[in-house]
Amino acid sequence: MNILDKFSLAGKHALVTYPEYTYGTEIAAGLAAAGAAVYLAGPDQEALDQAAADMQAAGVSAAGTFIYSQETEAAAAALAASVKAALPSLDIFVDNSSGLQLEGWSHSFEEIYNNLRITQMGMMLTVKHLGEIMAEQGHGSMIFVSDYAALVGCDPQNYKDCPEYAPKDFSVDYCFVKGSYVNYARQAAGYLGAHNCRCNCIAYGPLAGTKPEAFEKAFIRHSHIKRLANGDDVAQAAVFFASDASEFITGTTLAVDGGYTAK
Repeated sequence: MNILDKFSLAGKHALVTYPEYTYGTEIAAGLAAAGAAVYLAGPDQEALDQAAADMQAAGVSAAGTFIYSQETEAAAAALAASVKAALPSLDIFVDNSSGLQLEGWSHSFEEIYNNLRITQMGMMLTVKHLGEIMAEQGHGSMIFVSDYAALVGCDPQNYKDCPEYAPKDFSVDYCFVKGSYVNYARQAAGYLGAHNCRCNCIAYGPLAGTKPEAFEKAFIRHSHIKRLANGDDVAQAAVFFASDASEFITGTTLAVDGGYTAK
C-alpha cells in the first residue's frame, strides 16, 4: 500500500457552501488540487462566479455551482435533491457558512435571530439533508469551518493598537456560532458514524494580510509559530479530513492557528 494514495481525492465529489467567506475558496481549490470534483453553493451567483474564477487563477476548476440560501428546510431539501441529481456521489461536504456575522454587541433580537437562523438553524438543516445522502450511500466526510475564537475568547490586548477593529471580532454572535460548530461536529459524528460518515471541524487562525498590522503583530506574539496562517495551511487540513487518510477520525476539531490556542 502506498500511504500517499490515502491523501488523494481522485474520484471524489465535494460540495463547499458559502465559498466567499474566509478560507472558502482556498479550501475549494485545495480539494480540487487533490483530485476532487468541487461544486460550490451559496446565495449569490456573482460571489460563486468570483470563487470559481479565484479557483481558476489557482490552477484548478469548479465543477459547478448551486444557488442556495440556507434559511429554510425547503431550501435545504431542494439543495440535497439537486446535489443527488447532479452528482454521482457526495463524498465531501464543507460548511463555510459561519462567516456571516454581526459587528459589535448592540443588535436587536430580530437582527440576532435572523443571523442565527442562517448560521445555526440553516446549517443544521443543511447537515441533516446532505447527511441523509451520505448515510444512504454509506460513506462521506463533513467538515465544519470554525475559528480559533471557538476555542478561546478574543483577547482585548490584541486590539490595543487597533481599537477600531475590535467591534468586528467582538461580535455579539460570532464566537457563539463558531463555538457551536465544534460541539455540533461531535453530535453529528455520533449520529452519522453508524453509517460510516465522519464529521470534523477546523478552527482556523487569522488569514495573513486580512487584519490590521497591529493586530497581526499582537497575535503572532502569542503564537508558537511566528507567522499567521495562509490559505494552504487551512486547505491542507481540509484535504486531510476529506481524504481516506483520516478515515478513523471523527468528532474532532483541528486548530490550524500556529499554536495560538495551545497555551
